Amino acid sequence: NALRRFRKSVERAGILRDVARHRYYEKPSEKRKRKLITARKRMSRRKRYH
Repeated sequence: NALRRFRKSVERAGILRDVARHRYYEKPSEKRKRKLITARKRMSRRKRYH
């Protein structure tokens, strides 16, 4: 039960995604490109359901 709670808290905090992202160096241009793509996805989702 405690392990399940720990896993949930790690998942909510987004730690695993952060670790995966920092596994290799990401150039600033790649970081900008990724952020732009995620922003576009977020906006399209908001348009669809709003």
